[in-house]
Amino acid sequence: MSQKVLLVDDEPKVLASLRRCLAERFDLTCAGSGDEALAIVERDGPFAAIVSDVRMPGMDGLTLLREMRRRVPETVRLVLSGHADFAAVVAAINEGAVFRFHTKPVAPEVLTESLECALVRHHKERTAGGWVDPGKDLVRDVAEIRRAMANGDLRLYLQPQWRVGSETVIGAEALVRWNHPERGLLLPGAFLGAVEAGDLVGELTSHMLDLACAELRHWAEQDLPAMRIAVNATALDFGDNSFPARVMRVLERHGVAPAGLEMELTEGLAIADIPGTQAVVKSLRGHGVVTSIDDFGSGHATLGWLRKLPVSKLKIDRMFVEDLTVDAEAYRMLETIVTLARDLRLSVLAEGVETMAQMELVRRAGCDAVQGFLVARPMPAEDFVPWLRRGARWDGAGG
Repeated sequence: MSQKVLLVDDEPKVLASLRRCLAERFDLTCAGSGDEALAIVERDGPFAAIVSDVRMPGMDGLTLLREMRRRVPETVRLVLSGHADFAAVVAAINEGAVFRFHTKPVAPEVLTESLECALVRHHKERTAGGWVDPGKDLVRDVAEIRRAMANGDLRLYLQPQWRVGSETVIGAEALVRWNHPERGLLLPGAFLGAVEAGDLVGELTSHMLDLACAELRHWAEQDLPAMRIAVNATALDFGDNSFPARVMRVLERHGVAPAGLEMELTEGLAIADIPGTQAVVKSLRGHGVVTSIDDFGSGHATLGWLRKLPVSKLKIDRMFVEDLTVDAEAYRMLETIVTLARDLRLSVLAEGVETMAQMELVRRAGCDAVQGFLVARPMPAEDFVPWLRRGARWDGAGG
């Protein structure tokens, strides 16, 4: 029997998107506010886990989870937060009100993996006969992550990106996986909460940048066609004037051209400090490094502010893509984004394409490229070149 999970978020579109994914694994109940969540727990509880947004009208998510800790202390509690909530969330983790957190937007599959890992670990700790202090647990996880980076256990995975129309691979997004010595291969949802809370995000960015540039060098030695690897960076990176110089040093150390690298910045973080971000983006562009906005359309802003940032690409948030076949409004919005992007001379990539129907709609809307399970699932970096050599021309079979 699946475990009962309560999902709390005041944004109906976000709630619907996460619900579709989580409902495949859990007995899911949804609430649109903290007060509604408390009433549901009182009526239908207990729940194995509660996942809540931080910012909601009335009772905020952290207040809700603190109250849940008091009422049902054995419930696993996860929180979804914006960048500005970082300090408050870390404090809640340290006092035990929250087990894990993810910054929004979070991919549904990442949240699913994180929730499953948290439930399994919590069950093991309970059956072992003792309560584990979340603060101590967090410190241990942070130390493990530092060792994993030093030992090469945080590995580079690549998800191919596909040009619509020509059916050719144009590059890949760099993704991190942890080859844990005891728990096996872990998806980011299992450890990014500790990375964020332990202030290791910058170190992880540098680690992934180094791995990506080493892979670009490998591609050059294999005499492959020109392709890019896209690496996610943080708001702290894009707000640091020294970041472009750090990027160039890594490129030079591996002897690869800047044109092979793309730095991605999440939409919500991009608008937090437009003047600082603008300077860094301009500097990277001057050095020949492409920049893009990831998760575009996730609800943080409109296209207007893009005029201030000289980025080259928009990556459309997967929420638009997964709704295309069931929501005509989602398709109209995608068409609008593509049209305005054209006016700004930006290319458009659609994320999360998983079905032929979605592929046809993003093609019709005018997207330049796609990324998703329909083309190929993320693969270890060492498998990427053999995948290409086998003739990686998309045939709708999912790679």
